[in-house]
Amino acid sequence: MFSTPPGAADRTKTNHRLSTGAMILFVVGVAVAWVALYQFNTWLFSSIHLTGFISWIFLPAAIRMLAVMVGGWAGALGLFLGAIITNLSLLQFEPLNIVVLAALSALGPLVAVYLCTRWLQLPSDLGGLQRSQLMVFAVAGAVFNVFPHNLYFYMTGLTHDAWSGVFPMFVGDLAGTLIVLYLASLSIRLALKSARV
Repeated sequence: MFSTPPGAADRTKTNHRLSTGAMILFVVGVAVAWVALYQFNTWLFSSIHLTGFISWIFLPAAIRMLAVMVGGWAGALGLFLGAIITNLSLLQFEPLNIVVLAALSALGPLVAVYLCTRWLQLPSDLGGLQRSQLMVFAVAGAVFNVFPHNLYFYMTGLTHDAWSGVFPMFVGDLAGTLIVLYLASLSIRLALKSARV
């Protein structure tokens, strides 16, 4: 019979703790990235903000997709927490709206990533993802964010027209996602190029 090496049980516990710690750090990191990018977007594009929720360029939309593509449910939890924080400044005395809108921000990309992964027949780790497929993810992320949000805005009286925010929100989400992905791709290429030199 094989015996367990001394200290093996302790190593297993430590690895589990590290895994949980890494997960917590990821969730907090996503929440912080969401809030920071939201504040930056508000400052940079204040002239093209239609409301606190709709802008013609919305950079945090990229965080939605990336967080879920990388971390799954942990990414969605980080988005939920980040959206709670940003919603507090917009809807200070409306706790139900704050929570529901944060949930929509977190669940939309989960559905988009799940459906795109199945439709494009990608492995669960999204290995081999190509640029054209990334565009599909970006469009799906915008669609699954825009329609639930605008429907909720209309049903709760936050807007009087169910359709007026759909087009600008879609454009803003898509533009924000593509800008961030392009800048990230450019940064990675430049870093790889300088590493080769």
